[in-house]
Amino acid sequence: MVKLLDQAGVPGVTSACYRSLFAGILFVPIAWPHRRTLRRVHVGWPIGALLTFTVMTACYVIGNTMTEAANVITLQYTSPIWVFLLAPLLLRERPALQDTLVLSVAMAGVAIIFFGQATAAWPALTIGLASGLGYGAVTVTLRGMKPVTPTAVVAVNFFGSGLLLLLPVAAWGAFLLTGHQFALMLLLSVVQMALPYLLFSWALRRVEAHRAALIVLLEAILNPVWTYLIIGEKVPTATLVGGPLILLSVVGWILLTWRREAANRRREYTSDPLE
Repeated sequence: MVKLLDQAGVPGVTSACYRSLFAGILFVPIAWPHRRTLRRVHVGWPIGALLTFTVMTACYVIGNTMTEAANVITLQYTSPIWVFLLAPLLLRERPALQDTLVLSVAMAGVAIIFFGQATAAWPALTIGLASGLGYGAVTVTLRGMKPVTPTAVVAVNFFGSGLLLLLPVAAWGAFLLTGHQFALMLLLSVVQMALPYLLFSWALRRVEAHRAALIVLLEAILNPVWTYLIIGEKVPTATLVGGPLILLSVVGWILLTWRREAANRRREYTSDPLE
């Protein structure tokens, strides 16, 4: 959808803005009854979540207008590296040695993607990497907002990021859309953004978190497939080599995290309550 909007003449920053804004308009009525749950956390957490979400979504969309979709989606999944680096600072969570070893594989994959492509592609790849930084920072801030109802968090992030991006649109984008562009934008906002978030929220009530995280990794595989089938865009050779390393490291990180959480639950269950 982003590629089609780019071909239709819509600037990337405009797509990023309207994608969030239209989805936010759909979520605000759903989240409104839960707005008071935002008071359960310090105001810094919603602000941090909004800013990091804006970085993530803007860099993801703009990156897709500058380089191959496979590059951007793969680099976005470097998010565990950033969680690894940010969690000790913001959440006082110390990563294990196993995490360091697993995520070093992802860093090798990033190096292959960058150095395996022409230096002219590096600015676009850097934007894709910034999307991964935003994704990782969003993950950290969402942990800090556990007391808040998820629909309220999503509404703040969607609608708020759409409003924040209005100023960049005024500077570098365009507000007016043709009928064709508007139809594509609605599909991007509703079918690609709002509906998947609702489905994911619904699914998390019925599927274990680690399994859901693994299933979502299919996005990184299907994204380049759809883009090739519809746009005819091929995956760069360097990404075919480095991308699997990043995805394998993410799978390993998810499984390690799940095993540690399961072990902690077993210890809590079997421990003597009098100790």
